[in-house]
Amino acid sequence: MSKMYKSLFAAAMMLLVLASAGCAEMPVVVNPDWSGNLPPEEQGEESGNPGYLIPATPYPTATSSMPNPTLSRPTEVPPTPDPYVTLYSETIVFSSTGHSEAYTFDLTVPPLIIEFDVKPKMITREKHTSSGYGSKKEVVVKQVYPSENSWFTVTVRDRESGKIIEKNGFGRGFDADTRKQIRLYVPGNYLIELVGSDAEVRIQVCAGGV
Repeated sequence: MSKMYKSLFAAAMMLLVLASAGCAEMPVVVNPDWSGNLPPEEQGEESGNPGYLIPATPYPTATSSMPNPTLSRPTEVPPTPDPYVTLYSETIVFSSTGHSEAYTFDLTVPPLIIEFDVKPKMITREKHTSSGYGSKKEVVVKQVYPSENSWFTVTVRDRESGKIIEKNGFGRGFDADTRKQIRLYVPGNYLIELVGSDAEVRIQVCAGGV
């Protein structure tokens, strides 16, 4: 064995003896997650409040209490009474031979309101035609419309002179609107004529007072 190898062997044996005797110190390992530059044991000496923040009393906060909900019934509004007096309310069936009725009324508290709703006699007809699609086969189309003989007229006259004050109706020169009314705002002694054919008519006559 050469002199160099003997020196290295002696040094290794000396280190082994010192380590076994507990004289060797292990290197200090710093936690890589530590945020400071100093080791944990040294940084701990400076923990706490260094005096930059002055202790104070917390600001008082008001304690708000929500009121309990209360249930209340809505104010009951009494129904508005009908300002008009019903003088007449009937359903009249006018036959194909014609029918007429007449009534008089001395209007002292206007208005005079005559309302009517006409249900004319309906006619159903079948029309034969060919289909516009496919095999062009014959189809039957049903058509429903008011009878030409279905009509109704309300005529209001001055009772003494017979002069026509107001007139309205369905069919025979009037349009096809089935619901109409007549309003008169001038006091007077009136004759009300109801004439019709092939129709069922609901009629109501009201006035401001009697």
